[in-house]
Amino acid sequence: MKLRKVAAGIALAAAAISMTPAVASAEDPEFPRNGIVPAGTYQISRNPANVIGTPLENCVLQVFVDGKTVVLVCGTSSRTGHQTPVGPDETYVTFDFLPFGLDLRDIDPRQGQWVGTVNIAGTPIIAPYPLAGVWLIRR
Repeated sequence: MKLRKVAAGIALAAAAISMTPAVASAEDPEFPRNGIVPAGTYQISRNPANVIGTPLENCVLQVFVDGKTVVLVCGTSSRTGHQTPVGPDETYVTFDFLPFGLDLRDIDPRQGQWVGTVNIAGTPIIAPYPLAGVWLIRR
């Protein structure tokens, strides 16, 4: 009788362990964590850690449904560019003919919240958050 209880306990533990990875890797199909800012219009504001301010404050980043094309709109001017995912929660946004871009990380893609800072376009070389940190919030 005791042997059956031990065997049943081992079987139950093995079943629980084998189910854990399937549950832990489940993703929301609407907002997969693939490092791509989903299509939409995002308001850019200053990150709370940013004590200096940013010229991108109150600009808008428009992301198109192709998942690559972006447009930065500041006042009456605009600049096209593209995003390149570099991890499951990170993307680089580069703008045509500009040496600087954005290094963005998702906070909550469901709510459309991203955080980031200025980088040298397409590289992991970033400006410190207290000098150039930004928030993106989907409108």
